[in-house]
Amino acid sequence: MDNKNWHQIMRALSLLTEVGLVIVISAGIGFGLGYVIDNFFNFNLFFKLSGLFVGLAAGFYSVYKLLISTFDD
Repeated sequence: MDNKNWHQIMRALSLLTEVGLVIVISAGIGFGLGYVIDNFFNFNLFFKLSGLFVGLAAGFYSVYKLLISTFDD
């Protein structure tokens, strides 16, 4: 294989890795903030789930923006 093929393969793998990390980290941050708020207000699950859903939504939005900017080039 020539360098152009390796460059495309590495770019695709880095994009795939970034997509996965953005979603997982966003969901983790949302869940973590929900966990802190739940402990502060003595709730069991409400803010944890709310934070998780907000984090997932933010992660998917970030991935959407990333993919649009990547394939726009």
